[in-house]
Amino acid sequence: MADKKRAADEKRLCVLLTGLFVDALQYVAQSRIVETVERWRMHVDLSDDAQREARRLADAVGLASDLALFMPSPSGATAIDRMARHRKPADRDEAAAVAALRQARWRVMRIEERQDQSTLRFRDLASGETLRVIDEDIPPPCMGVSLVGRTAPLGEGSYALVGPATPLDEAALAVARSFMRPDGKGLTNAQRCAEAVYRQLIRHGGPELVGLNRPLDDASGPDDPGLDPDEGTLDGLVQAWARQGADVAPDPAAIQRVRDLTHLDSLVAALGGSAAAREQRHGGLADAYARIAAIQIETIQLRQANGIAGLSLQGVSAALADAIASHRMPPGARSLFEELVRRSRPAASAGDGNGNLERLVQRIQGLRAKTVEQGCTEEEALAAAEKVAELLDRYGLSLSEIELRRQTCLGIGIDTDRRRLRPIDECVPVIAAFFDCRTWSQQSGSAPIRHVFFGLRADVTAAHYLYDLVERAFTTETARFARNEFYLELGSGERRSATNSFQIGLARGIAGKLQELRKERDAALASSGRDLVPIKSAVIEEDLARLGLHFRARNRASGRSVMTGAYEAGHAAGTRFEYRPGLAAAE
Repeated sequence: MADKKRAADEKRLCVLLTGLFVDALQYVAQSRIVETVERWRMHVDLSDDAQREARRLADAVGLASDLALFMPSPSGATAIDRMARHRKPADRDEAAAVAALRQARWRVMRIEERQDQSTLRFRDLASGETLRVIDEDIPPPCMGVSLVGRTAPLGEGSYALVGPATPLDEAALAVARSFMRPDGKGLTNAQRCAEAVYRQLIRHGGPELVGLNRPLDDASGPDDPGLDPDEGTLDGLVQAWARQGADVAPDPAAIQRVRDLTHLDSLVAALGGSAAAREQRHGGLADAYARIAAIQIETIQLRQANGIAGLSLQGVSAALADAIASHRMPPGARSLFEELVRRSRPAASAGDGNGNLERLVQRIQGLRAKTVEQGCTEEEALAAAEKVAELLDRYGLSLSEIELRRQTCLGIGIDTDRRRLRPIDECVPVIAAFFDCRTWSQQSGSAPIRHVFFGLRADVTAAHYLYDLVERAFTTETARFARNEFYLELGSGERRSATNSFQIGLARGIAGKLQELRKERDAALASSGRDLVPIKSAVIEEDLARLGLHFRARNRASGRSVMTGAYEAGHAAGTRFEYRPGLAAAE
């Protein structure tokens, strides 16, 4: 009897909260909502689908209204607070609902499971908190979905959703995660997070889920549980592929989009979505999810094979086990994952069977071993780099376009064991350009910086070789600098600054010299030896796209204070150059 009364009280409070949320809009300046909607839609590409555009506009108005209702004024009061001051509650229930609405909290959540007819279990993704949410309308296909919305406390550990409950795609979830505190203590600024996530969804589209941001009467059939998101999202691709059928191959742009969406949440969602759809006898949907999961598994394997740290199949397996153990997805997701891993055979990146290429790589590795193990000065490093470049150019002259296009690319990761950038890192882009490679740096949380060189196998091997030489040169030249008179006359408090200034000059001297050597090579080979460079670049870009990576430019300081004498000594060491007979003999 007590449980029934409690359920009835909670249901009444939920109804009152919905009405109060709407009533509070009269305390918001409508111009603020209009300005927000116009700002969000300023850069939106409008669709020819009038119905879809109407839904998108309605979403924008709803999300902008939610922001406006909870945006504090200069005095700290919100529109909800102003309504509470002016409204006289009709009874105790309404007073309780007003109090609950004032305590509503915006969260990033995941729907984990339905516990009974009126109750679901949610998890706050920013804090890890488990929430008992009262809602009878959210349907089974929404289990496991990530969403944002406001929860109002109903008492005794229960919550109601108030305002728009908005499902997230991978891009919007990534925006939300950027506001999460690393210690699991919630969001850094919930209101700013809400604005950033809403802007992302309105400008780029997001999932449309019946029972969340679409009414229940939008469902359209047994093999279509009501999803109709933009095809740029994972759910949109699933719907498009399900409509095409398994016999129609997706176009390359759609496959590339799947690769671009490859990350842990996306793959686990695809595996769980396929298993859940299979249980509900949505065969076309299950197959579409499985095809997407297969492409993402292959993409992860390619990344691992190319020395790219981050997501691994072991990590996916662990996340999948956790989701199944907590009943967030069917056990069938595990068997599907194992089957897709068994079937996945990503193209090898380690070699192409070309004997000449193998001999070239062995020569470069032999030169690397002889020089690096013995240590080298700056002049030796640069002379060795030119010798390796000469070998590569000679090999390039013998390549035909067909042979070049037949090669596969390779990535080599170099761990630095450092968590902060140092002057030597300025040399990395120049080393990569010297050998026609691409390069980027990786760093996640407290992990050390990792540089990746990506390109044709011989070029990447040469870049790795030159990086080792430059690294050893930094050690030997810095040790030499620490023995000179300038350094020894400095006080102990100045020596660290002097060393850093010396290494900044050293890095810029090396970079400048390598750029000069590259220009000289290009000029010498302009008529015959560089004709295949555009083809090589196209091969690299095509293989790089298969990794589905997203790059972000690092902001570098425009200028740094240096100790002039130390900087000039380093720059001079970097620009000195002499050929050493021992290196020439290594050929």
